[in-house]
Amino acid sequence: MTKASRPNGRFFLCPRKGCKMYYFFLNNNMLPVPPPKMEIKINNKNKTINLINEGEINIVKTPGLTEVSFEVLLPNKFYPFSQYNNGISTYLTRLMGGTPAITYAKEYVDNFRGLKLSNNPFRLIIARMTDNFQFLSDTNLLVTLEDYSVNESADDGYDWRIPMRLKQYKYYATKELEITTVNGEEVATVKQTRMTTEEVPQAYRVASDMTVWEICKRASGGSLDWRAVANANGISNPNDNVIKGTILNLI
Repeated sequence: MTKASRPNGRFFLCPRKGCKMYYFFLNNNMLPVPPPKMEIKINNKNKTINLINEGEINIVKTPGLTEVSFEVLLPNKFYPFSQYNNGISTYLTRLMGGTPAITYAKEYVDNFRGLKLSNNPFRLIIARMTDNFQFLSDTNLLVTLEDYSVNESADDGYDWRIPMRLKQYKYYATKELEITTVNGEEVATVKQTRMTTEEVPQAYRVASDMTVWEICKRASGGSLDWRAVANANGISNPNDNVIKGTILNLI
């Protein structure tokens, strides 16, 4: 596996035969450089107690919320290994020998700040593929942005590094008690209000060139299986951009 230069003399692994390619999406934005490492932590909620004559035992409980942490490199200049949402135009510009337009670090940080201040959960989607686009696995979590920091260093030149920590979000609802009278006695029944979700459309007209991943995220907030949508519409390479104006069947 070959290496190519990265800012500050660091290196990244170039995609080639047998290499894994990662794509990180936070809400509707793809990170320009996949983090070199990531930690997915399943928090423990088990409880250990001591019993007389039995000694220490472990009471097994439902696992806590999952935490995901990584550091994001946000370039302020063009690098061959950086990727942006306008993938097809970037590719064509490179092919013609030009320097593609980039999204600067401040715009990503502004988006992160918006996610933090919105008080709403969003989708974290990580797709793992080989260099020939064979699917390996994905992570699709509804998360909240717990904390992040903006680090600038002379070692990184103009680029920024953003360590961040995300936490899994689970919908919840209050419970109501419904009182009824049965045989002269009052009986309380728990009535739970279910969370409502937006209805997923049966078809989607592509407004601008984007991949099937981005289409599924935009149309359903991440609830659709992008692999099933790709297969249903005869898309063999999910990394290819779907042309503007195309109508995709989603259901």
